[in-house]
Amino acid sequence: MAERFVERVLKPLSPNSRFERRSDLEWLISVSAVDGTPDAFVTASRVRSGAHPVDVDGQTTFLDVCMGVAARDQLPEVTDRVDLVQCADAALCMALIRQHHVVFADAETLPLVREHVEIGNRLAEAKPEDFRLHYQAIVRPDDRKPVGFESLLRWYVDSEVLTPQNFLSAAQATSLIVPIGQHAIGTAIRTLAGEITTAFGDDAFVSINLSAQQLWADDIVTHIGELIAANSVTPQRVWIEVREDEVIRLGSAAARAIEGLDELGCTICIDDLGAGYSALRYVRDLPVDVVKVDRSLISGVVDDASDRAVVRAICDMARASGMTTLAEGVETEEMLSSVVELGFDLAQGYLFGRPEPASSVFTR
Repeated sequence: MAERFVERVLKPLSPNSRFERRSDLEWLISVSAVDGTPDAFVTASRVRSGAHPVDVDGQTTFLDVCMGVAARDQLPEVTDRVDLVQCADAALCMALIRQHHVVFADAETLPLVREHVEIGNRLAEAKPEDFRLHYQAIVRPDDRKPVGFESLLRWYVDSEVLTPQNFLSAAQATSLIVPIGQHAIGTAIRTLAGEITTAFGDDAFVSINLSAQQLWADDIVTHIGELIAANSVTPQRVWIEVREDEVIRLGSAAARAIEGLDELGCTICIDDLGAGYSALRYVRDLPVDVVKVDRSLISGVVDDASDRAVVRAICDMARASGMTTLAEGVETEEMLSSVVELGFDLAQGYLFGRPEPASSVFTR
């Protein structure tokens, strides 16, 4: 569908430009001066392509365009095509994050790109043992008893402990997230079989965060299945967390991976469920077992009637669908009281403990 969209809608807008397919839904377009400026192409595409219907084999889907644009004459620091493309990539990332149709690279973009590249180079030189997992308790809100732990990746480098927000985007951009992620998955499942089971029993679980890029890896289901079998743990005790804002389309490799992990017996969890019901399509179309309500909503349940109403509706929907509800970001006694009153099954947050290395969390 995406290919037909580009062929029928975008290419006629700039027939002399070069279109290079880079991935499932991403094209790199080098706009020809013969066809005008990038601004003209962007303007024309937004008029022509917004919510454009594409029909394939009798199925109509509405597709839209999200663009990151780098115009050489607006970027005096750019000296070659590599820098120009990297600026366009950075602008596209910002467009996706901000949920804008288009973002233009500016004078601040190239320094950010170079910093991103530097982190990528440092990642490439890192050793597996530089990446370690911290664990944060997930508890029953009524008695605060830990029933599982979320595994959270940390990078130990130059006497610092870096969180994913400092390096994850670079790891994903360079595909280093796949080997780093495989190392983390193995560590988490071995910790589940060892320290977690010893300290908290055979019903305790570990949750593992997977990005869409990790789910696209051909062997992800096999890899996790082999680790579960090798460590003799029940698959249901391995939670697979996928963020709401990760794009998991039906029929895509990522969606098939989620379905494969569900068939394996893993527990599927949607992380950071935000305001509104954009994740309802996951509930309807994917095998979701757990919904984690985002801390931005949980922080408002005490004093904000609107947030409380949205959270209540999400909990009602989840219960009606037979799903487990988990409140994340619980930091105060008042928030915990609201979480209990709303009927959440599980809770997580600094009130119950910060993420810590296994040696600190599981030593009694």
